[in-house]
Amino acid sequence: MNDATTLALPPEIQIDTANTELTDRFRVALLHPLADTFVRSLESLAHMARGIGGRARLYMDFSPLSLGWAVFRADGSCWMAGGLIFSSATDGYGNGGAPSYSVSLSGEDGWSLRS
Repeated sequence: MNDATTLALPPEIQIDTANTELTDRFRVALLHPLADTFVRSLESLAHMARGIGGRARLYMDFSPLSLGWAVFRADGSCWMAGGLIFSSATDGYGNGGAPSYSVSLSGEDGWSLRS
């Protein structure tokens, strides 16, 4: 189910709106002071999906504020998958430690797409 109007999603991105934990995390990200990095990452994800004539889907991630994503071709096969990862001082700016266990070379605050 995709409720792009309520969650301000690009039409190429789908989210299971019945999953309240997922939609709550999405809303928290949109209200976060670094929401612009979240929105830019969503726009990049939508651009990837458009480029192959497919759709992207967002999923829960174990790390607080982060999401998983996958881009699917028009035939339903998965083209690429990764994470929409939030990094900040809380995870050592992406040094591989908790809570994201993800590495970032930029060391910047906010969300970014990782594959």
